Amino acid sequence: MNTETQLTSLAIIDDKESWNGAVEGFPENDVYYTFEYCRWNAEKENGEAKLALYQTDSGTVIYPFILRKIVSDTERQLYDITTPYGYGGPLLAGDESVLDEFARHFRIYCVEAGVVSEVIRLHPLLGNASYLARYCDLTYIRKTTAVDLSGPLSEIRENYSSMNKRNIKKAASSGIYCVEVEKSDENISTFLGLYNGTMERKEAAGYYYFGFTSLKEQLAETPVSKSHLLFVYAGDKVIAGAILYTAKQFAHYHLGASDRDYLDLRPNNLVFDAMVEVSKKMGCTLLHLGGGCQENDSLFHYKASFSNHNHFDYFIGTNIYDQGLYSELVEEAGRRGLLKEGFFPLYRSI
Repeated sequence: MNTETQLTSLAIIDDKESWNGAVEGFPENDVYYTFEYCRWNAEKENGEAKLALYQTDSGTVIYPFILRKIVSDTERQLYDITTPYGYGGPLLAGDESVLDEFARHFRIYCVEAGVVSEVIRLHPLLGNASYLARYCDLTYIRKTTAVDLSGPLSEIRENYSSMNKRNIKKAASSGIYCVEVEKSDENISTFLGLYNGTMERKEAAGYYYFGFTSLKEQLAETPVSKSHLLFVYAGDKVIAGAILYTAKQFAHYHLGASDRDYLDLRPNNLVFDAMVEVSKKMGCTLLHLGGGCQENDSLFHYKASFSNHNHFDYFIGTNIYDQGLYSELVEEAGRRGLLKEGFFPLYRSI
């Protein structure tokens, strides 16, 4: 496909300079909208990273997405769309009527490109669910939580739960400590070992594992965001770590890892407290910690122990652009025994 396809006011962009120029100049943006972040996601999804840019006199829409090939028996090559891991979806600047125009032109693009369906992870902090109900079908998933960084650091810490404060004190008294480290190959490899060990302990699906190159790409700097690698040390041994993103408004907890043999020292409490401090120093207004695996589970309660119940609603949006083809693909997946109930699109099992 060409680097840039013009359909009236709609451009589909896949070159770094044009992409990041559009995102950097937009009134609202975040790490999840950058070329660098979307590119490594596209490689993991075996797809192509694209940015839809729609501009009119009444407003502008930006929308990063991943175009994935669908493996099927159909003669024509078909695709579907997903958003990069994390949070995203179309962002609007200007009059809301521009979203209707964008939807019309983007549908034309999708139909001509052979796109069957679309799934969108919306951005809880940017609140695009408030206007995207007119673009796609919305499904509420769960709450996420974020630390309000507007006050002094001492006040932010005072708002931690009493149990959390006790665990941080216990961690510090045991002699372990958390620092930001250089994003060297050696440190990336150290984090990767901890991270994949953590995924094994949690029996995570294969999708959540990364190789060295993929992890290094996730630590790339962008025009609108920085990445931070944090380690907790017990002596000279790394026992926990995290990757943090910071941008002009929001910080995001991206990945975390820990050594199970040291969990009783509460290293994760130190990691989260350090993320608060780094995010505050970087001038962010919120540190988004995400949600749990399910609504109101233990992971969510742990994250909320830092955020003082500052919660946000997380939605997923879906579109089907060709119902006939979608049904055919579902039937084909059913014959192959690949249907996964509750998954969208239904013809994909992952």
